[in-house]
Amino acid sequence: MTFHDYIKENFIKSFFNLFNKQRFYLLNIKYYPEYLSFNEFNLNKEKILVELLDNLSKKNYSPQPLHPILMDKADGSLRLICVPTIQDRIVQKLLLKYIKEHHKNKYILATNYDFSSKISEAGAIAARVKALELRNQYPFVLKTDISAFFDNLDRKLMKKNIEEKLNISEINFILEKIIKVDTRLKETELIGAKEIEFLKLKRGKGIRQGMPMSSFLASLYLYEFDTLMNDKKIPYVRYADDLVLFCSSRSEALKYLDLVREELKKIGLEIPPLEDKGKTNIFKNKPVDFLGLEFRYSGNRFKSYIPNSVFKTINNKLDIYDSLNKNLKNKKDFSDVIQDIKYISNGYNSAFSDACNMSELQEEINHKKIVIFSKLLKSLGLDIERLSARQKKFFFSL
Repeated sequence: MTFHDYIKENFIKSFFNLFNKQRFYLLNIKYYPEYLSFNEFNLNKEKILVELLDNLSKKNYSPQPLHPILMDKADGSLRLICVPTIQDRIVQKLLLKYIKEHHKNKYILATNYDFSSKISEAGAIAARVKALELRNQYPFVLKTDISAFFDNLDRKLMKKNIEEKLNISEINFILEKIIKVDTRLKETELIGAKEIEFLKLKRGKGIRQGMPMSSFLASLYLYEFDTLMNDKKIPYVRYADDLVLFCSSRSEALKYLDLVREELKKIGLEIPPLEDKGKTNIFKNKPVDFLGLEFRYSGNRFKSYIPNSVFKTINNKLDIYDSLNKNLKNKKDFSDVIQDIKYISNGYNSAFSDACNMSELQEEINHKKIVIFSKLLKSLGLDIERLSARQKKFFFSL
């Protein structure tokens, strides 16, 4: 099957899968006037598909500029996450599935060693399970990450990887355009002149995070590195730019560290220096954080725990729902509050299902829900007939 036919067969279904995952109040949001909201896209999906198929046939398809979302990092710097248009999200999701289903040997090139690039949403869990298994086999752990990984990928080398390793002629031109797509430079309420200057520094290099194909293409970039590590039988787990290596001694950990630094340097990448409490560190008996969980020694083995910081984060996220005034200011009625709390709860339950203290997290969320609902009901009173129009609006979206 050609990719053109694959799009024709799966585009509408893929759109509805994406549509149904959106929260109700997001369906009418669009980042720019000329971009479509989910509801607008739904009304025009057949026409959009016809135009897309024509552009694919003529090799005229190009992804649109990405919408930038800037997030504060713990060290005070900014993290850039980019949002593609609805059409581009669907095309990239289908590209990934098409490669997996119709060019499986090529799909394995990029996904065999990197848990983040797999289609399955359980990639982080699988990575933690594997890492925990190895943690219980080796006394030392070398943990590091690749500095500014996505930003420092060489676009020429990425293009070469697409042509030589994937070499799927009908989609090569799409993948090469995905590599080059950058953020839109336009000031908005959230993107000011300072942020625009930050975005300009990113343009023309690396690949933008947030696109469905980003992890796959970034992982393909590390194919030789992963293959070398495997050939040398080094026990390690990689999730995108996060690496944990398992060692028999500190001297072996230092040897692996030199190897990792040397091999990554060959492709223009770096890891931070080795230092206590730094991003590159060697552990023996201390707890190790990996992908949101903490490996702690308990009883006679290491186990995965949800750290205290996550409990604090959840409480902070839920605190915004405990006041009638705050909810109305955020244009949320009671049903929105219920749905949002459910969404947050399900997200954490899914993300940390492999943690041994998951029941404690569920108890914490349930307790917080009771506190929130108690405060809201108290602020509303118990007699429904005595509620003001404003209070009824909160409850019933009148």
